[in-house]
Order: sequence, then structure tokens, then C-alpha cells
Amino acid sequence: MAKNEKCNITDSELCKWLEKECADCFINSMKDKSDAENALENFKVTLSLLPENIDDLLGEDCCFCVEDKQKRNGYAIIDMGHSEPENKRGMFFGLGKKVRQRIGSLMPFSISICRRCKSNFKKLEALKWVSLVLFIGIAVGLCFIPEINAVPALPYGVILIGGIIGYIAGKALSQFFLNAKSRQTYFNVFEIPVCAQLQEKGWFTVQDNNRVTHFLFSKKPMMKKVSELCKTAKEPQEQIAHTTNAED
Repeated sequence: MAKNEKCNITDSELCKWLEKECADCFINSMKDKSDAENALENFKVTLSLLPENIDDLLGEDCCFCVEDKQKRNGYAIIDMGHSEPENKRGMFFGLGKKVRQRIGSLMPFSISICRRCKSNFKKLEALKWVSLVLFIGIAVGLCFIPEINAVPALPYGVILIGGIIGYIAGKALSQFFLNAKSRQTYFNVFEIPVCAQLQEKGWFTVQDNNRVTHFLFSKKPMMKKVSELCKTAKEPQEQIAHTTNAED
């Protein structure tokens, strides 16, 4: 029996993904039934863009370990977008001529990460700031030297130079650390094999894709396993293709 016979998406892939009571589901509250149907069709398109092994990102082993896989200690969270399905919006604050938007699908991916790899990410980020603070601190200490303090503008120059040296040193230390740990940890999300497949299918990070991807870390995942939903969404398309081929 259907969960809610009055709802156009009841028991569908989107319904199972949202996993909400009907009273709390924003899809069920849509006044226009076609909006709910469009939301379902768009979600099916999004599912079709995911690789079959997408659930490997939520596995027990760390996805960031290059070798010697460690056990999961938490999750690295990253938002990824895709240009499909087509999404158009007015050029000026939603008004005017409709143009295609860069993002048609947006999903928060949760990727298993171990304690060691998470520590590598945090150390890499900390190196830049520790170096900057250290050299600024040294510069402030130098300002107490009478010969420097006697010249009104000189202390400011010393602190500025200290900040510049600290920034450059931090960048150099970070680069050295990155090169050293790259044999142990994947620092770019698309170096992870499953995520490389996502990139091949057209997915991209919402933020800039640099050598080091910036993640949020969490003990709980922001997404659930979707492989079964992907299979369910693809079955009707495969059946249609099979029927068409049989008729030919």
C-alpha cells in the first residue's frame, strides 16, 4: 500500500531520499502537482549522474589514504554540483531573460576519513597561520628595542615585514608538508578514485578546485547510501531502451 496516495512522489526515490513524515515534507506541501513531479524527475536525473560505486565513499575504510588504508574516524563533507538537469533563471535577481544556471544538481558528499588523514589536513592549514603569528610575534618583540622604537614609523614597518616573511614562510612550509604527505593522503577530492569518476561524469566542486580541497569535518555523514536508489531510477530507462530495441 502506498505511503500517501494523495502525494505524487510517494514511495519514489525522492521520497525515500528525504525520509520525512508527510506533514514535514516540503514536496508534499507544493500546491502545483507538476512541481512535485518535476522535482522527482530532476532527482532521477541527479541519481543517473552518480557512479554505481558511489556508496564506497561511506565505507568503513578511509577514502583519503593512498596506501595502507586506515579505519574511518569520521567524514569529510564537500558540496558538489553538476550542470544537469537544466536549470534556468532570470538574469537579474530572478527577473528578465532566463539563462541556464551553472548548477542543476547540488549534493553534499560525505567521504570517510581516518584520524591520520584528518590530522594531515588540519596540520597543513595550521602551518600557514602558525608561521604568520610566529613572525609577527618576533616583529612585535623587536619593536621594544630602543633603537627601533625611537623612530615613529619604524615599528609599523618591522611588523609589516614580519607579516610578509611569515606569510611567505608559511606558504613554503605548507608546500613542503604537502609534498611530503601526498604519498600518504589524497589532498584533492578528485584524486580519490570514486570522486575521479564523479568528475568524469561532470561533477565539480562548488568552490575553486585547487590542489588542496577544503572540507568540513563531521562525525556523522550528511548523506546516506544511494546505490539502490540509483538502480531503481535507472530501471525504467533501461526497460524503455530494451523495449525500443526489441521493436526495432
